[in-house]
Amino acid sequence: MSTTLRVLLIAGSLLTAFYVLRRVRKSRMRTEDSVFWLVFSLILVLMGLLPDLVTRLAARMGVLSAANLVFLIVIFLLIIKLFLMDQRISALHRQMTEMAQTMAIRGAGEKADHPQDGCKPET
Repeated sequence: MSTTLRVLLIAGSLLTAFYVLRRVRKSRMRTEDSVFWLVFSLILVLMGLLPDLVTRLAARMGVLSAANLVFLIVIFLLIIKLFLMDQRISALHRQMTEMAQTMAIRGAGEKADHPQDGCKPET
């Protein structure tokens, strides 16, 4: 693995970790989300600090070079994050639909109880 890639891995991951910690301190990021990014940063730092381990792992897995393995790991971890975010978005969408339906039912019930145009509801 080239020195340039190692420096970029370490610098990029440290910047990401500092940014995530800053966002958590300012309460702009959920703790659950920050755990993923901090672990992600730690993995990148380890890959940058231990290039021999990455090279041996790449050889054992049949990957052509350590750099390719680094990219493979990063892509794999980001796909996992994307999947988890998609699950959360689906749950929030379902929750929003249920809330909208509940509000519509309550609103319809209040209109029937309190007519606004002066007409009395049919009995």
